[in-house]
Amino acid sequence: MVDFARITIAAGDGGNGSGAFFQTKGKRHGKANGGYGGNGGDVYLEATTNLNTLEPYRFVKDYKAESGKQGLGNLRRGANGEALVLKVPVGTVVKVGTFTADINSQAKSQEPTGSDVHLDVDLITDKQRVLVARGGQGGRGNSHMRDEYGRRPRTGELGKPGEEFNLTLELKIIAQVGLIGLPNAGKSTLLAAITAAHPQIANYPFTTLEPNLGVLRESKIVLADVPGLIEGASQGKGLGINFLRHIERTTLLLHLIDAASADPWKDYQTIREELKAFNPALTKKKEIVVLSKIDLIDAALVKDVQKIFTSHRKKTIAISAQAGENLQELVKLLK
Repeated sequence: MVDFARITIAAGDGGNGSGAFFQTKGKRHGKANGGYGGNGGDVYLEATTNLNTLEPYRFVKDYKAESGKQGLGNLRRGANGEALVLKVPVGTVVKVGTFTADINSQAKSQEPTGSDVHLDVDLITDKQRVLVARGGQGGRGNSHMRDEYGRRPRTGELGKPGEEFNLTLELKIIAQVGLIGLPNAGKSTLLAAITAAHPQIANYPFTTLEPNLGVLRESKIVLADVPGLIEGASQGKGLGINFLRHIERTTLLLHLIDAASADPWKDYQTIREELKAFNPALTKKKEIVVLSKIDLIDAALVKDVQKIFTSHRKKTIAISAQAGENLQELVKLLK
């Protein structure tokens, strides 16, 4: 899943004004009748539910709208350039920065940051559109120009260049519930058990390589399963840190802990520390702690694990997604 892209967009340039004259018999130049040049096309970004990835922007990085046409004689205006509309998935965050170039390499700056950012918009609804670059204005024709002595020039005015910017596109999936936990904690198994999703499931870590979505049965609640986190994920280890942006929109975190783990409480703390390192706001979200895979251990041991969490003022619900145990109770908590 491609959920991050950097591109360069350029609006169309304005067309040049015309420097035409009426043909008058016996005179080299008649009355000026050059028309305006057309305006350059604007560039828009539009959210759509027909896309769920930024794959179209993975390899093609430069986009330019059509330029305006040159003005014509007989006061005829040049045609305006056609606007360019780039489609992005719903949930895309767009940062538009000033266009810069390295003096030595002439390479375009890759990401707008700080004071360079002049637009930061979140496209969260279908068909939501934002203007990211304005086309250049067409130049005046010589019929609309005169010097200080009232004379008309022989050439029209040059069109204005269109705006040109660097864009950073970042997709954040829109889901109400985020499933988090260490690798092989049972997130994908749970998602498959309570939704119609079919994520890859296997008895080894890192089977989830990209976020999976599922809709809770008999409701419109969307769950997002992100790849498992490991200690040091906030420093780039593992896979999950690349996808934590997808749970920033959630209102509830479903934190799965393998009840059969050697130290479930340490597993819980590990994930909480990684969330805090990535974005402290994630640790303030409403959370349900789920002890998974209880079919693999004795009921007495499950109670012992729950007592450990209770001693730290953390309520838990123990489930087995494989055996379907206590799933209905969990679903009720999600609604």
